[in-house]
Amino acid sequence: MKKPVMHFSKPKVRQQIIFICMLSTFIPLFFVGLFSIMQARMQMSEQYKSQVNAAALRINSTLFDITTSLYTSCDNLINSNYLRILLGSDYRISSEEHQYYKLASNALSTMHSTTAAIASIMIYTNNPNIPSDSHITTVDDYSSLPWRKQIVGNAVNSWQCLTGEDSWHNKVYELSIIRRIGINSTKYSAYLVLSIDANYLKNRLLSSEYTVMASVDNEPTFYASEKRWLQKLIPFPSELDNSYYKYTGPIMIDSKKQLANIVTFLPYKTYNKFYICVSDPNAYSRLNRITLIYIVILITATLFPIILTILFSSYFNSRLQTLKNAMHQVSQGDYLIMKLFKGDDELAEIFKDLKATVQKISEKEAKFYQSQIVEQQLINKQQQMEFKMLASQINPHFLYNTLETIRMQALSTGNKDVINSIKLLGKSMHYVLENTGTDSTTLAKELEYVEVYLSIQKIRFGDRVNYTIQYSEDMDLNDYKILPLLLQPVVENAVIHGLERNLLNGQIIINISKTADNLLFIKISDNGKGMNADDLKELTNRINSASLDSASSIGLYNINQRIKLLYGAEYGITFTSQLNEGTTVTLIIPAIVIKEE
Repeated sequence: MKKPVMHFSKPKVRQQIIFICMLSTFIPLFFVGLFSIMQARMQMSEQYKSQVNAAALRINSTLFDITTSLYTSCDNLINSNYLRILLGSDYRISSEEHQYYKLASNALSTMHSTTAAIASIMIYTNNPNIPSDSHITTVDDYSSLPWRKQIVGNAVNSWQCLTGEDSWHNKVYELSIIRRIGINSTKYSAYLVLSIDANYLKNRLLSSEYTVMASVDNEPTFYASEKRWLQKLIPFPSELDNSYYKYTGPIMIDSKKQLANIVTFLPYKTYNKFYICVSDPNAYSRLNRITLIYIVILITATLFPIILTILFSSYFNSRLQTLKNAMHQVSQGDYLIMKLFKGDDELAEIFKDLKATVQKISEKEAKFYQSQIVEQQLINKQQQMEFKMLASQINPHFLYNTLETIRMQALSTGNKDVINSIKLLGKSMHYVLENTGTDSTTLAKELEYVEVYLSIQKIRFGDRVNYTIQYSEDMDLNDYKILPLLLQPVVENAVIHGLERNLLNGQIIINISKTADNLLFIKISDNGKGMNADDLKELTNRINSASLDSASSIGLYNINQRIKLLYGAEYGITFTSQLNEGTTVTLIIPAIVIKEE
């Protein structure tokens, strides 16, 4: 009797290889990569901030230039003597004063028509002696005018956002300068109101990449690159407690985190404050996406050598264990070690020396052990026969009940995968026990048993095994009688031999159809390696012959013979197959309807 081979369960060398590689390579690589990712993210973040700051500075400078230019462009008009005399007159216009009125009106018209930035220009006065026209308006009370409510005290100049209309009578919001005009009178007063054209402002401030908002004195915005943000407050992340506010960082716009730069500037000769907000809506998403790509690259770069190391250490350890087992086997007096040893290195040389030593010992002891070997072989065969006899006596009901006990234990611990696997196996055994000694079952029950088998294979192989059962909707599978345990061996043959090379997306298709002449065609197809014409012919010959040398052929042969013995010689199994395209096994049996019996 051969002595049992000792297997070493603690691969210490493998653990040492993995530990050293982890300590010397993978951990440093991971932390260096993580540090590099953080540095790259910081640099990209600073770059995005710099770009947003530059855009905000450009818009800030542009708006300052526009407001300053328009402010200074009306200085000559406001400081003119004829306008002061005209607006301070206490009596109706004389011929000389009429000339001043024409000068003022022409000056306003010329400024409006020659300056593209001006949407409207108007002088408001409470002097009743001045007639009104398109640029001069006489009012009784300034309090009714919307811009007057926002002038603090006797402030001379003020920037405000006023509501106007464009040429299509659409409502627009215009940035306007209100300037007090000094006149030669204490009874009357006058104001110049100049509004900037909204389209002109949009063309000067528009940025295709960024969201831009601008407001005066933290009032609702007079300009926004997106219309929905017009006349809304800029979402400041902190209190406006400084005369000069500046912020760069994240803000929430439209419930989305954006990188923004908010700056303030004091306009020329007014007490207002302009707030400019420029935000990049895609900065953080791009930053996160690039960071994620870097992290995936780092993980891949780390995992790939780890996997290689584990595979190599596993391969090296298996060879080492094989060599140890062979040496231990020889030490126990068993010289029947393996003939081949993988690899071409020092371990292979040691194994060659071991084989040479074993061969010399075997030659010296051949005669002495020959009789013992023959006797031992006979004993082994007798033990194998006894084992098979003992195995055949195991009560299947005991196995089924034991599986149910294990399933209840797994259920109590919440192990769903084990529960599902045992449940499927239990259903499979229950079907076998239920149909042992019977000669028929329904087609529905047989397909349910096949689905249980395929579900077990699905748990084992994952996406390598997929299946589809096809039949006409008007067929009631419970009405048709079929031999039990007829389809599962064919499906098993398709899984084992048809899909053995498929790493992904293996397909088993079971198609059931009934012909007009009352025949059932059950086609079991796979998309596996298939067979050439010679192999297909050989398989067809084998299933019709009693001399078999393949386990798969034995199963198909038995099924073919069962069909012919029960239904007749005209029924049985046929095959169609093409190399690398799959195989189809067709079972042809009579369509026996239970209701007709």
